[in-house]
Amino acid sequence: MKNYEKESFLKIFFIFFIVLAILFFVISYLYYKKEVNVLNSTLLAQMKEYNFNFKGDKFDATIVKRDKDKKVEHLYIDKNEVYSLFYISKKSKNLLKIIYPIKKYKDDLKKIQYKIGALYIISLIVIFFLSLLYAYYALKPMKKAIVLIEDFLKDVIHDINTPITTILLNTKYLKKKNPSDELDRIEMSANRILSLYKNFEVEIRGFHPQKNRFDIYEVIKERVEYFKKLYPDIEIFVEGEAFEYEMDRDAFVRIIDNLISNSCKYRSAKNPKVHIKIVGKNIIIKDNGIGIKNPSMVFERFYKESERGLGIGMSIVKKLCDELDIDISVKSIVGFGTTVELTLK
Repeated sequence: MKNYEKESFLKIFFIFFIVLAILFFVISYLYYKKEVNVLNSTLLAQMKEYNFNFKGDKFDATIVKRDKDKKVEHLYIDKNEVYSLFYISKKSKNLLKIIYPIKKYKDDLKKIQYKIGALYIISLIVIFFLSLLYAYYALKPMKKAIVLIEDFLKDVIHDINTPITTILLNTKYLKKKNPSDELDRIEMSANRILSLYKNFEVEIRGFHPQKNRFDIYEVIKERVEYFKKLYPDIEIFVEGEAFEYEMDRDAFVRIIDNLISNSCKYRSAKNPKVHIKIVGKNIIIKDNGIGIKNPSMVFERFYKESERGLGIGMSIVKKLCDELDIDISVKSIVGFGTTVELTLK
């Protein structure tokens, strides 16, 4: 199950589970109140019967003076006892007080609580499994639609690969025979389509790293030269020392291309700059562009803060960084620019 499927599954599950759990809690509470009322009514009825025959040892009895504020044949519950008052005779100034021990009453309440608590726990277990089933079947149509879309994209990606490769090969051949600016522009545009194709390929087909040993500085310098041609109005420069590292070269290029491309796309209107600095195993890409409002959200799939782009570039960068064991962090201030730092482990 993919991350977005897990997220959808969990949201459906928890919403359904929580709603039913709250509903059953309210039902359990009302049932508890009803059971308490039944207990109180039963005690009062038994006290009335005891008032006539005084049979059994469930209750105690005593004589008390009449109190105008106290009702006769009404159940009273206080901190020390549960009792009811009854007439001895209409003319008598005293009343008969029949008492039920408070400890026994609390024990009766606990029995009710345990019974309802057990029923509620059983209900929660049933609700849990029902919620799992509901979430699974609710997700099924969406999953089916996603599979259809992904299959369609796989076919499109497969069909795009051949014409792009043909364009690039023929462009290089024509450039050898007759170099021109027009052919350079065609080649750069084809490379941009190829870059988009590779992003989709990683997203749809996944990624299986192949380790190669190469010079980090030289690869970054090579990509900087490419983007300088693509964005001649932006000052892009790299500084640092050459050092070799072993990892998947194509994946690393994919990461660098996406990061430099973002810096160039969301550049400043005045004197746009992209500065890449290599310090030890740290690669810092800094620009003076428009900045990011929510840097913590940039790695979310399809997240974007403008109408430009597809919102998958940075999610692919994060996926590739995780596969290559590279730490990545993003800091940004709106209107001042963005800094991305890669740490090779």
